[in-house]
Amino acid sequence: MSADPFASLDGDPKISDRRDNKPKRRCMMPVAPNAPEPPSRHPKLGQPSARWAYRDEAGALLGYVCRFEKADGGKSFRPLCLFEEKNSTTSWRWQSWPTPRPLYGLDRLAAHPDAPVLICEGEKSADSAQNLVPSHVAITSPGGSKGAAKADWSPLPGRDVVIWPDADESGVKYAELVAHLLPDVGVRSVAIITVPNDVASGWDAGDALKEGWKQSRAIALISGAALHHVKEQSSETETRNRKTPRQRDALLGSAESAELWRSPEGRAFATIPVNDHVEHWRLESISFKRWLAGRFYEETGGAPGGQQLTDALRVLDVRAVNQGACHVPMKRTGFGDDVLWLDLCDNDWRAIKITADGWEIVEQPPVKFVRNEIMSALPDPEAGGMIEELRSFINVDSGDYILVVSWLVAALWGRGSSFPVICLGGEQGSGKSTASRLLRSLVDPSIVETSSPPRDERDLIVAAGACHVLAFDNVSRIENWFSDAVCRLSTGAGFLTRKLHTDNDASWFQGSRPVIMNGIPSLTDRADLAERSLTVRLKRIDEESRQSEDTWWQEWEVVRPRVLGALCDALSGALRRHDGVRLAKMPRMASFAKLMAAAGPSLGWEDGDFEQAYSNNRARTSETAFEADPVAVAVRDWMTTERVGAAWEGTATELLAELNKTVSEDIRRSRFWPAKVNALGNAIDRAAPLLRQKQIHVQKRNTGAARLISIATTV
Repeated sequence: MSADPFASLDGDPKISDRRDNKPKRRCMMPVAPNAPEPPSRHPKLGQPSARWAYRDEAGALLGYVCRFEKADGGKSFRPLCLFEEKNSTTSWRWQSWPTPRPLYGLDRLAAHPDAPVLICEGEKSADSAQNLVPSHVAITSPGGSKGAAKADWSPLPGRDVVIWPDADESGVKYAELVAHLLPDVGVRSVAIITVPNDVASGWDAGDALKEGWKQSRAIALISGAALHHVKEQSSETETRNRKTPRQRDALLGSAESAELWRSPEGRAFATIPVNDHVEHWRLESISFKRWLAGRFYEETGGAPGGQQLTDALRVLDVRAVNQGACHVPMKRTGFGDDVLWLDLCDNDWRAIKITADGWEIVEQPPVKFVRNEIMSALPDPEAGGMIEELRSFINVDSGDYILVVSWLVAALWGRGSSFPVICLGGEQGSGKSTASRLLRSLVDPSIVETSSPPRDERDLIVAAGACHVLAFDNVSRIENWFSDAVCRLSTGAGFLTRKLHTDNDASWFQGSRPVIMNGIPSLTDRADLAERSLTVRLKRIDEESRQSEDTWWQEWEVVRPRVLGALCDALSGALRRHDGVRLAKMPRMASFAKLMAAAGPSLGWEDGDFEQAYSNNRARTSETAFEADPVAVAVRDWMTTERVGAAWEGTATELLAELNKTVSEDIRRSRFWPAKVNALGNAIDRAAPLLRQKQIHVQKRNTGAARLISIATTV
């Protein structure tokens, strides 16, 4: 857009104000709902190849700018605006707005009153810049590179403005002209981007987007924009305009003592010196922002502005991702170079180092533990403690006690890629919530000790990213999506969802987490969750044995360091024996079973103690899951009564008809019974592992002509 295609229209007496100040036609009016439809074609130029809508601050339509392709390969731009005629009617005309003309993006400016502004040359370039840098508001003026002086720049007072010029002579002139005009409307600062040297003539934000530029690269380009020196200003205005880059640069200087780095997923972190230790924080965390603001105060005696802090963080984020080293951040536990690590989360950022030869507390751990504001400290472990000291605080039988200790060892095992889910059941008054808090206090203490189940998978991702252990209290019902999500979280999987308040950015979690759930009803009715769970039944505490909660927790705090020391002993023993362990059978949670076979001797357990407790628990849990599955029960009853010893084969439709004859009407009407054939197929897949334990084998096969289900009983 090297010329102003609207220039000849401003002198038209039909459009601009006459000397008698009585215009015959009026523009700059919002398009009413009953206004006529705009023409789809120009009488000479034909069909436009693109059209951009201009809107006022409230989002009401003011008119359009249309692009037309020429036969010689060039392009032409024409305005299309609505005018009010003498007889109070309205009509669309291929004519421009009167001077001063509206800006493209007024609705964006109104929606984001505090955001910095990015001025481009042309509507397409502005839209592209908005996609590349959503933190800014991208706008332009109508009329191309020579129309800047005729635009209404008055909506920009108090804004920080960056100009993105096209890479040609007219682009430079446009940027200089806009930068010269803006101080008159009271902008806070004006900076002009230095276009890269290796781009083609005419290159702009639209070309950058087409070339695949990422947000980080565009932000880096904007962050390097040079402050423009404009005409003489009052000292107050000049100070205001220079405040932004000065504070931003000072903040960047304050951050020079920080080590910037990134995770393998591309998240930005900083390692910062605090007193006599170092800390590791996400750049977007409150703790890092506080540190940076504190450093700024120490060096300047002032407090940074909110926008200046945001700008500095944006630059640091780019530096960390593009220039920083790649490290694996650890949360609470970790493993590297044959060493297990456990973050104490204390103020000195110490950690427990566990090797095959023992364990010790390290003042300056070489690994990068990251934290958030809700994580609490573990006590310093004490050597010489016995795991049996935990026994009096958990009111379960001996078999379930072994499983409780096993879950604790697994949750602290920094090499773990999977963790069993522990489900604490029992009637009211059995101490389920207290037991959940106790277990968490040994692994991952937190300000938020337990929480209600998440509402959706996004909430689960947030919780998994914030904590090492997830503890859900008073769970009354396990929804199907939640059961599936906990299964994936137990054995390790990825979760991906759209980040809030964005269209394309993703929020994700990759990995596994230990999970605690407690509730009165059975929580492992689904077979896939049952196979990943340790179901522990707590005994009811009678009134004679019950203590006050304050006294109980005081006694526990005395014992907790010794129990943690005993768990560290078990982890050290597991490191010594783990690689040499061979299991006779490989259960679903094979890595967990192998770990406990290696850790058992250090806990004082005899050979087979864990295997027996785990086997009994799996059988008991499987039986509970079987009884809770109406399809599995119906198939068993049908095969053992109607078809004793006889195999069956047929379609899902035929099987559903047979099972409907077997079950009661109440079951058929329940929401757990498959009402349709496709639902039966899914239910059969889930019931197959449960039926196999009853010597009933289910298989599916496709003959080409039909999909068949085969059911046979074996002795």
